[in-house]
Amino acid sequence: MVEIMNAVLAKIFAFAGGLGATVMFYHQMLVERVGEQVAAGIYLCALIVILGIFFKIFKLAFNILRYVVVPALVVGYIGTTFFSVNFLAILPIAGAAGSLFFLFKS
Repeated sequence: MVEIMNAVLAKIFAFAGGLGATVMFYHQMLVERVGEQVAAGIYLCALIVILGIFFKIFKLAFNILRYVVVPALVVGYIGTTFFSVNFLAILPIAGAAGSLFFLFKS
């Protein structure tokens, strides 16, 4: 486990350059204070939290695309094709309606 963690940190340090020495200092300080097993657990928990935040942001962006952007473009296309309304005039109204729908759905 420690060898894998050191190999991963070595790859990160090669990529980060000068930042690696600072990170390695804090890593060694953490290992000295709490031990190798707990340090690995701390890294794992931090990774889980970061992935959770990433997936929440991805879900929010996908829902905004699904409930606001695509319906606004469809309404704008239908409005310009069948009702002779300017696309740029109807797009903000359709976007606001989609935003309200997304807000009430949430």
